[in-house]
Amino acid sequence: MTPSSHSRRPGFRARLTVLCIALCLPTIPTAAQSDIEQRDSVQAAAGFAEKIEAFIAGLRVTRERFEVRINRCEGARGELRDDIYAVWIGTRLAAENDDAGRVLAAVADDWRERNWEVFRDRVLDNGGVNIAAFDPASGESHSLDSGFEPNPHRDIVGYFSTPCFQHSSGAAPFGPVAGE
Repeated sequence: MTPSSHSRRPGFRARLTVLCIALCLPTIPTAAQSDIEQRDSVQAAAGFAEKIEAFIAGLRVTRERFEVRINRCEGARGELRDDIYAVWIGTRLAAENDDAGRVLAAVADDWRERNWEVFRDRVLDNGGVNIAAFDPASGESHSLDSGFEPNPHRDIVGYFSTPCFQHSSGAAPFGPVAGE
């Protein structure tokens, strides 16, 4: 079976998507500061999506899926309010040369060079790689994982999240962002 035939198997994409959602949906982020920056959620989502698209464009991967969501965020005192949110992006990628491990190792090295806090960098039993980091300058978290069957050397799942913001005009429109 060739690597490209894996994606043609019935149900493969559905199983991979369900697994991605189960593993990649972050827990509810928490605002670390008492004064949360006010930002319009649509503008924040558009800006973050542009930034993540540029990041992905710099990798030797093909983008298969890209989803932007406005998710709930806990306030500094643990409260859940309708106006506090984080932007979350989930993506599914394919390493162009079945070298997902090398692609992700280069990303982890880049994060370290930028002085990001790399809190996960491991090779899994199946040969897949799992990396995650926190950018102290922006408050964003990034995670990439190639440990999924049937091809941990090709398939990469990523999720990215902003820090918490306060929606500038009342309740944030939680859920998928239209147009993505």
